Amino acid sequence: MALRNIFKGIKKQFLYNDCYDLPIYNFDMVFKSKDFRFLVVGYDGYNDVGIPIGAGERWKAIFDQWVVLSDSNTLMYYYQLLSEVAYLETRYTVSKILIYEMHTQDMNEKTLDMFIEALKDWRYFYNKDNDKEKEIERLIAINKGSQNKLGIKKSELENMQKEHSESEKTLVGQAVVLEQITGKNNIDIKKISVAKWLEIGKIANRINEQRERNGRK
Repeated sequence: MALRNIFKGIKKQFLYNDCYDLPIYNFDMVFKSKDFRFLVVGYDGYNDVGIPIGAGERWKAIFDQWVVLSDSNTLMYYYQLLSEVAYLETRYTVSKILIYEMHTQDMNEKTLDMFIEALKDWRYFYNKDNDKEKEIERLIAINKGSQNKLGIKKSELENMQKEHSESEKTLVGQAVVLEQITGKNNIDIKKISVAKWLEIGKIANRINEQRERNGRK
């Protein structure tokens, strides 16, 4: 009976499903702070809630949907670049360690084969028919080349992040601009869904473009 009363007082928590029911305010808070509690329906930043199982997966699905709904080639390229840099960084670091171990350690045939297979996972191909020293030198040269590519991609990413940071307004500031452009009053960022917010943004862009065309006439 006592156990039943304990569970009676526990409120079941639900996660928002997607961009069509998640408020833009909650999305912004998760995006900036990675606080998954804002994915819980009813969480306002003050009440005490736990993070339900599956919150991380739900956020990834919502974020992917946001990228698609944004319908922005620049945005899609940014996250593609973000993923590419993460891959190149891992590839460079892991392969460098593997090559270093192969170069400095006296390995038996079985261990060497294990390292060769591990390198294959990162698209480094060791030819056992060639001289070991020459193969190691060749792999080191490839690794240095990948470091250069990584540096180029990281610089590109940093430039995009800098441009985004300089142009970014607060969510409230964005809401005020949207209200001014579209003539909609009292856009409530704690109630309006991510999907609707994006659509209003697209309407605002079209209005601005039309005004610019009319101004050039």
